[in-house]
Order: sequence, then structure tokens, then C-alpha cells
Amino acid sequence: MTIWLPNIEGGSGPVYRQIAHAIRGAVNDGSLKPGDRLPTHRDLAYHLGVTVGTITRSYREAERLGLVAGEVGRGTYVLGGLQSELDMAVTVPAPGHFSNNIGAMTRETANDDAEDIGPVNFRMNCPLPPREDHIRNVLIDVAKCTPLNDMITYKSEYGMPGHRRALASMAGALGLDDNPERVLPTAGVQHGMTVSLLATVRPGDLVLCEELTYPNLRSLANLLQFRLRGVSMDEEGIIPEALENLCRTQSPRAIYLMPTLHNPLCSTMSQKRRMEIAELLRKYDLLLIEDGIYHFLNPDAPPPLSCFAPERSIYLDGVSKSIGGGLRVGYIHAPGEMIAKLASAIRSTCWMVSAINLELVSRLIEDGSLKRYEAWHREEAARRLSIILGTLKGYDVRFHPTNYHIWLGLPDHIDPGELVMNAANNGVLLTAAQQFSVGHPPRGLRLCFGAEKSTERLREGVQIVERLLQTSEFGNTVVM
Repeated sequence: MTIWLPNIEGGSGPVYRQIAHAIRGAVNDGSLKPGDRLPTHRDLAYHLGVTVGTITRSYREAERLGLVAGEVGRGTYVLGGLQSELDMAVTVPAPGHFSNNIGAMTRETANDDAEDIGPVNFRMNCPLPPREDHIRNVLIDVAKCTPLNDMITYKSEYGMPGHRRALASMAGALGLDDNPERVLPTAGVQHGMTVSLLATVRPGDLVLCEELTYPNLRSLANLLQFRLRGVSMDEEGIIPEALENLCRTQSPRAIYLMPTLHNPLCSTMSQKRRMEIAELLRKYDLLLIEDGIYHFLNPDAPPPLSCFAPERSIYLDGVSKSIGGGLRVGYIHAPGEMIAKLASAIRSTCWMVSAINLELVSRLIEDGSLKRYEAWHREEAARRLSIILGTLKGYDVRFHPTNYHIWLGLPDHIDPGELVMNAANNGVLLTAAQQFSVGHPPRGLRLCFGAEKSTERLREGVQIVERLLQTSEFGNTVVM
């Protein structure tokens, strides 16, 4: 390893940029030569008295400038003063071409490659979008080949026929009826939740859910003024006997469930349990609103619960986790007699879903890209999970091998809220059980590991969590 160290005393501007400029100066004056290895992130951070994240960002900036290249497991090496334009160029596949190796990421814009800064984000359950050029090429083709009026004029709240067919094929792949007349486009699954509840639940009605549920459901309960009650759960999900008792004594109007890769507990309901729940839905005339947004991360899961009671089920899905949340594209799959009322709720909330976004997603469905992205996410989640589990050995962790979050159970002497606050003071964002609870929260927290671009930051963040857990074992909380 080279013994070169940057001198940034008296410099101005962001520290990461000062370090990158020091690297450029050393390359230009010959202090650093092609092939020289830079200090490790941790060693340089210690020498300069800055965070590891700052060093990571500075090396990424130097890489963007064509000065260095990082190799996983080997380090960061000097390329030279100028990198050839050929090396810097992005290889753009021909329209319609898709590389099977999504993991071989191409260099895109500086903003895409900019290193995450600030706290390590284990709070947001938003996996990184696949970073390759096929999506860009499809967008270019949409711009070239689609009549402008089809993209920017008002459309029906029902959506265009071709888009509904594409979304219906997503539903059909799960075992649902693939009739496009039973499908409506939404601006994401969260919008689908709002639309479904607006169309089916009145103020004062009782809506059931898992005792730990998606926090936005609690917000919608306040907004739409319906009552919310949690159903007791075991390792599979809601307990049939508990559901039947509430149906018999409380007369609920609807139930919102996430049977596959439950958020936050990671559980998946067995087919036998789904069939038992479906019978109770029929017995007590209960409407199901099923959230299937994580279903693609568990391809071995049983068919959606909605398949076992299709006449009283609204199924919600979308591409926020598999392609990108910024597209705001999802769908509602519902019985035919509910479609008109649901479409009216779409019109009332956003008039229509963006035709440009729907056209892009429809093409990615039809050319097979969506399935490839889903497979890549499962591989990426498994790779990242190995980092998490390798650090949290011996702790009470609930997980699925290809899911992007875990549930960390905590012993009685560790207060989840205090742990979350202490983690935030040490640069790590976590979510405690209270955020999901409808009733008395268990002792635990959710840790998501898809949002961070850098696996180095991922490793650093979970190591901080593990050190805080160790510290809490002795009744102390210290800022590291």
C-alpha cells in the first residue's frame, strides 16, 4: 500500500471534495502513480478525523473524475491523470436489448453514482432500482414512437386498454384472474389502499388488520375516520380463532392484510391458513384488502389469499419495490361489480395515473424485464442479508432469505425507543415496533437494508447496531 496521505489543512468546501481534489493534485504531480493503492477507508478516516462515509464519498468523487477505481475486496487504485474516453463511456445496448446480468452495473450520471451521505438509513423499506440502461432505452423509445397526445392528455380513470392488459398479466402470473376488466391502474400501492378504503368503508366502520401493520393504514384511519383493530398473530400471521372472535363480536366491515412477507415481521402465511381465513371472510361477509407488494421476493409463497375468496377480495400490487417507487405505478385487482366504484375513487384522488409512467411499466412487463428485475432483487437481498446476519449472530432475528428487511426481537431490559434514539445519535436510523403497532407493541424493531447504495455503509451501520446491543447488555448507553 502507498504511504500517501492527503493534506487538507486550510482547505475550503466539503471535506470529501477537498480529499478528492488532493488525490487529483497528487496524481498530476506524480506523488500518486498508476497502480498505487490508496489507504483503506477506515485508516484514512482515522488519520483525518472524519467519518468512514466521508472517505467513501471522496473516493467515489475521485472515481467519477476518472482518477481511481475501486475493486470490491481489494481496495481503491490510481488509474492516472486522464482515463480514456472509451473507458468513461456508457455502453448503451440497442433498443429492446436486455442484459441478463443486471448486477453488472453501468456508469450512469454523477448524481446516480454520488455516495449516500448522512445517517445510515435502515428505516426506509425502498430497495435500490436496478441500475442499467434498459429502462433509459425504453423511455427513449416511448418518446420516439408514442404519439404525444397519448402521453400528455387527460385519460380515463380506468386507464388505457393496453396498460390494463399488462397489469392484468402481472395479476395472472400470481394466480389471479387475468381479465383486464378486473384491473385498475393506481399511483402505487399506497394510493391503491386509499382508493380501496374510500370506496368501501364509511366513517365509523371497523377495519381489522394484523396487530403490527403498515403505518400508513393508521394514518388513513385518522383521515377517513374509521376504527382500526389489530388481530392477534402467530408465526404465520393472523390467528383464525382470533379473527372469528372479532367478527362474531365486533361486526367489522373490512380487513387489511399482508399475508406474504409481512411488514415488519417477515412472516408468510401457509396455504392452509389462507384457506381457513378465506372461509371466515365468507362466513362473516368480510371484505379483504390484500397488500401484495413484497410477494415477488418470495416466489415459493402460496397464491395470494385473494385467490381463495376472489368474490370479496381487493388485491393491491405495484412496481415500487421491483423497479422504482418514483414511477408511482400499481394496480387494483377486484371483483367486476366493484370496479366502477373504485374507478370513481381514483378519479376523486388523482383523476388518472400518468400515461407515460404506465407506458414505461407496461413495456417492462411485456418484454420480460420486470421478471428479471425481480430475480435480481432476490439475489441482491440475499447478498445483503448475509452481511446483516453475519454481524447479528446470536440475536433474535426473524428474516426471509430473499427479503430486504428483518425483524430484530429485543430482550426485556432493552427499551426499543431508547435503542432507536441512541442509534440515531450514532448515525443509524431504525424503526421501533411502536410505529407498526395497533395495540400493545412487542419489543423489537425493523431493520431495512435495501436503501443504502454502499454495502460498506451497510456493514458499518449494522456493526454500530450490534455494538449498541452489546452496550445495552450492561445497562449503558454511550455515543461512539
